[in-house]
Amino acid sequence: MNSSPAARIPQHLPALDGVRGLAIALVLCHNFQILEGPPDLIGRVAELAFDLGWIGVQLFFVLSGFLITRILLQTQDAPNYYFAFFGRRLLRIFPLYYATLAVAFILLPALGAMPARWEADRPQQLWLWLYLSNWTAPYGSASHAFPHFWSLAVEEQFYLLWPLLVHRRSAAQVLRWCGAIALAILGVRIGMLAAGLGPDPVYSFTVTRLDALAIGGAAAAWLQLPGAPARAIALRQRLIAAALVLAAVGFVATRGYPRTSPLGQTLGYSVLALVFALGVVAAAAGDAVADGVAARGWVGWLRAAPLRLLGRYSYGMYVFHKPLHDLAGKPLLQSLGLYEHAGSAVAVAYIAVATLVTLGLAMVSYHLFEKRFLGLKRWFVAEPARLMAASGRPVPPR
Repeated sequence: MNSSPAARIPQHLPALDGVRGLAIALVLCHNFQILEGPPDLIGRVAELAFDLGWIGVQLFFVLSGFLITRILLQTQDAPNYYFAFFGRRLLRIFPLYYATLAVAFILLPALGAMPARWEADRPQQLWLWLYLSNWTAPYGSASHAFPHFWSLAVEEQFYLLWPLLVHRRSAAQVLRWCGAIALAILGVRIGMLAAGLGPDPVYSFTVTRLDALAIGGAAAAWLQLPGAPARAIALRQRLIAAALVLAAVGFVATRGYPRTSPLGQTLGYSVLALVFALGVVAAAAGDAVADGVAARGWVGWLRAAPLRLLGRYSYGMYVFHKPLHDLAGKPLLQSLGLYEHAGSAVAVAYIAVATLVTLGLAMVSYHLFEKRFLGLKRWFVAEPARLMAASGRPVPPR
């Protein structure tokens, strides 16, 4: 398999479930972080490490770009290409998102139980309903109740754009488009910062974060080229090594990948996207080798049950974690006198407990609510026209 030109990447990639689990773990460490200027060395190191968890969103973007582009390239000649893609995305994303907004802005106000910190978003809630909060949050609009929904807005806007770009284009053409977009977006970030627009718009605008999705898409497009899977499988260890070296160089060059510094938002964002794309390709190639056998090393770690469990429920965990922290976790710590001067042990314990509670809530949501909609995906299967013709079934007109 390592050298055969017929080698292929499996359709289901368990290691990428683990990558998704790693991404949500990083995000939770960042947003559940309660250390504020601890005096001891261990505390300062822990604070820096937890703060670095923001890169989990960048990993989500790269992974999403990879998976969505792969799906679109594999189904681009399906007669129901658009219908199937948008239908399946809607069933996965909309029910929980809009149910959360309905509870926050319809049910709770009707019961007189609207949290005080959410009141400021009531007049501005339209931006959340329209998936446009990433454009308004930098200016304080629709940013109090669900400040983390900006990244879901970026993803949703990507879903609207990307099928148009991929449709009827070869993998090589998509690869070139992705490269051009990545370079253009880096230029946009540099231009916005040079114009003095500040770090917040650069952090959340779609036109400044689309390069991570495009770089993930480039990785998927490259793997669709003839012979690329075999090369990826043969070079998977070198890909991981290259990712680690590049990550270390970027860490030093940007002084720790700060989320909102000029260097971090230009060089840092691009380097992280490349690092994660290399890692995703290596993980996919590792899955090809481990398919049907016991996985070892870093692939086995990514395919481990705990990470894949987090990956499976990552969407619900992402939706719920910030309200849980703001409305329950933080007030509880404050009532116990543990928030303002929390030490490293308290911070780690809180992250662990809050993660488990968030996971439990996401599991309940998934099995009692979300699965009802996911079962409808069977009506939105994109079957390539060549397979329909091979089976003797008529191919509907485009």
